[in-house]
Amino acid sequence: MEANHESNLTNLQAPLLAEYLVTFHWEPRLFSVEYEVIGENGIDLSREDQLLYEWISSMFTMLENVVNVKADNHLFLSIQLEEKEVRFFFEISGIIEDTDRLSAWIQTQPNYFVIESSSVSPEECVIQQVFTKGNNNKADGAS
Repeated sequence: MEANHESNLTNLQAPLLAEYLVTFHWEPRLFSVEYEVIGENGIDLSREDQLLYEWISSMFTMLENVVNVKADNHLFLSIQLEEKEVRFFFEISGIIEDTDRLSAWIQTQPNYFVIESSSVSPEECVIQQVFTKGNNNKADGAS
């Protein structure tokens, strides 16, 4: 099953994103990551690769800054592919020490990542964000 998701991830034509997720555990981390890629086959995210990589890596950095260093923290990431958009479902379990900081970060996402729902508590965080392909113009407020 894990190999199937890894294969689906590499088929997205987003090598930076794929490498980051596949190799995430190669260094000591404050949380573990499990991911799945489901939905449309043949989606090409090559044009959005850098953007998605930077966004995911910034989220993971934020998580490392807000979770308890001694807790068993786990992130489950579901990437759901549709024709014109990619949905990201994040479920973080463990101990989140700075829920205010994480909540503020979630609310300040670039315009091309629409937050459909989010819930942050000291024990878990659930975020659903939608990225619309081709709507990642740097003029929209992205950095």
